[in-house]
Amino acid sequence: MWKIAIVDDDFQVLRGLRSIIPWDELDAECIGDAIDGEEGLELIRGNEPDIVITDLYMPGISGIEMIKQLRSEGYQGRFIILSGYTDFEYARQAIRLDVDDYLNKPGTVEHIREVLYRTIQWLEESFLEKMEKTELLHSLKSYENQLAHNDLISLLTRRTEASSELKLPGLGVLWQTTDQRVVLLELVKTERVTNISLADWHLFRFAMINVVEELLQLEWPKSHYVWLNSHHSAIVLHVDKDEPESETERRLVDFVERMTSSLQHYLKLTVKAGIGGSKRRLAELADSMDEAMQALDSTKGSDAVELVRLLTQSLQKTSQEELWDNIVQYINRMEASRIEGDTALFYKVLATELWTLLQYAVEGAGLQIQEQIEGALITQPDTIINRTDLETFLQSQIKRINSQKQPAVGHKHKMAVEFMLQYIHEHYPRDITLEELAGQLFISKNYLNQLFKKVTGESFMNYVIRVRLEKAKALLLEGNLLIYEVAEKVGYQNVPYFSTLFKKYCGVNPSDLLKK
Repeated sequence: MWKIAIVDDDFQVLRGLRSIIPWDELDAECIGDAIDGEEGLELIRGNEPDIVITDLYMPGISGIEMIKQLRSEGYQGRFIILSGYTDFEYARQAIRLDVDDYLNKPGTVEHIREVLYRTIQWLEESFLEKMEKTELLHSLKSYENQLAHNDLISLLTRRTEASSELKLPGLGVLWQTTDQRVVLLELVKTERVTNISLADWHLFRFAMINVVEELLQLEWPKSHYVWLNSHHSAIVLHVDKDEPESETERRLVDFVERMTSSLQHYLKLTVKAGIGGSKRRLAELADSMDEAMQALDSTKGSDAVELVRLLTQSLQKTSQEELWDNIVQYINRMEASRIEGDTALFYKVLATELWTLLQYAVEGAGLQIQEQIEGALITQPDTIINRTDLETFLQSQIKRINSQKQPAVGHKHKMAVEFMLQYIHEHYPRDITLEELAGQLFISKNYLNQLFKKVTGESFMNYVIRVRLEKAKALLLEGNLLIYEVAEKVGYQNVPYFSTLFKKYCGVNPSDLLKK
């Protein structure tokens, strides 16, 4: 609703304007009136109206002097001059002070309505333009942040070397004046995150990112969090050079314990963490990453993380020979380190483990395979009793992946979908459209829709709806808001429509969930 203030030393004019302005038509309200420029200054400073209708000739401070004072203070509202005199000098000053219009006394109802409509239309267009500029700046900033995160990932994974050309997240001086440590996180593939759609996986991922970043903001704000592949992410912590190592170690262990327990408590996600050593030079950051990988678990565990990385690279390069060589080398290491025991059981467990790691790599490489492959292992381990059986099984699964996988999405287009996902999670209460995102990414709407579905397995609008309803479910379970308040917070003004969607996607009515 637009706020309008009236300043005039004639009480009849004040009453008349209040009665003839079509407030409901204009979606406007009168927030007060004043009888001179001094009162007008106080009224406008205290209420910040969108439009001020003011007389020119008033005792004490004149209308022009009042406008000058307000403009010098940065007031951005619109002014409409109301006067019974025609004065060229005043008109010239009014133009210089960015006054919108000039009404002669007595003004007709039609003329006043026309002037106010015109002014409000200008305000609406200006507001929309400002919003578009803000969104564009936000989009550019998000894109720059994504590029900075990509450079950091490349540095951590040794795909690039430290140089002045790298654009790392945060302030450049922070990387030069502090030491860095890496914490590597692995999202364990429990039943909760197994055999779910890629769209569901992104919901889990964003939920995990939110929890980790919230804890970092509270406990270690000088830090950066990046996602490496399907189940691994990394935190780079900046440490003051003069902080005692024992104190850093204590803080770090406490933080990691709190983070992993929070993820388990709030999201039911099991996360393992490995901590790397402190490094003074940017060129050594990848060394801290390697140490975090080694510390993630036992030797077998760190080997598994490294194998996923190697398999992911092989799948991206479509190098079958390299892929198989890495698997064979891993089997050799596992055989060399195993203790005496049931041989058949050893190969059955190894088959399950390698198939899981191969699926991690498929996801990390940005590939998609038909869902029926996910259940391919259900009966197979019972028939595996030796290495020959194991290799035959793995080769058959690799063959099935190659025959049914879809081509990897290009890096540029994958970044576009990542941007869309981030944008959805930040702006879900708004009316987000594909046209809006297509304009920001310079990709056609139809192709963007196909690209989004190819990467996530779900349509754009369906994903937006699910993000909104997941948030609605969380708000309802908190029990602090009524149903219509929750609906408005997630972007739905029509409560019956919201309730229908909620029942369809969540299986229960919002009211039933609220009672729980």
